[in-house]
Amino acid sequence: MRPLLGAVLLLGIVSSPGFAAEPKVSEQGVERTRALIEAGVLPRNALQKAEQELERKQLSEKLRATLGKSDLTEPEVEDMLRATERLRDLARERLARVQTVVDAGVAPANALQPARDELDSASRVYELVKTRAKLVRELASMVRAEDRFEELVDEELAFSSAGTAGGEVWFEDILALDALFQDHFGRVLPLSAEGDTMLHRSLGFDHSGRYDVALYPDDEDGQFVIGVLSTWGVPYIAFRSAVPGQSTGPHIHIGPPSERLPPEDEEL
Repeated sequence: MRPLLGAVLLLGIVSSPGFAAEPKVSEQGVERTRALIEAGVLPRNALQKAEQELERKQLSEKLRATLGKSDLTEPEVEDMLRATERLRDLARERLARVQTVVDAGVAPANALQPARDELDSASRVYELVKTRAKLVRELASMVRAEDRFEELVDEELAFSSAGTAGGEVWFEDILALDALFQDHFGRVLPLSAEGDTMLHRSLGFDHSGRYDVALYPDDEDGQFVIGVLSTWGVPYIAFRSAVPGQSTGPHIHIGPPSERLPPEDEEL
């Protein structure tokens, strides 16, 4: 199947110029800088610069551990958001420092361009991760919607069908549904979750053999999917909203309700 939106966004982040190079600094280097300052060899502001370069390196390394993952948990994506926000702040501080020395005539004006490029890259990466974080929060609200299903039914925000096909959904069924959807609407079926995911497991659900489609069930495309599933006897749960009182997280869960994982099997 096609990569999800989150994976596409993360591929954009990985290819960003802001991650093409890292500062060549280490904790030992910072300590050497500290010693040279105490010896009067380097100015006091050299330590702040070295510490910030080390922080930028550590944050970049931390991000690389998760940037290529298409399946993220809420804590992981929130960590990524904090890291990219801090990298953007560090880039702003660096640009301000370079601007100061340029204004003082110590450095040429063209010394500003690398710092501007770094800030531009860091800002774009932050915006991409912010979009990714919003998507993961939305997906998490969809997962949690099953816990409040009865409440959503009472508020006419959800409805379901047990189907007649024994409750099992095959991947071939999804491929066939996708082909019908593309033939009718000229675009791919917007799958938001395919089978079990780290996000589902982190929230205590086994989503194996289930699929989520990011469609509003009362719209034409949502009704088309529900009509096909009903004809095939495939069970589904349709959510007009994932949260009472909010227009958020509409989707169609294909398959029986997700099973609850034993606490020891949840991914923390």
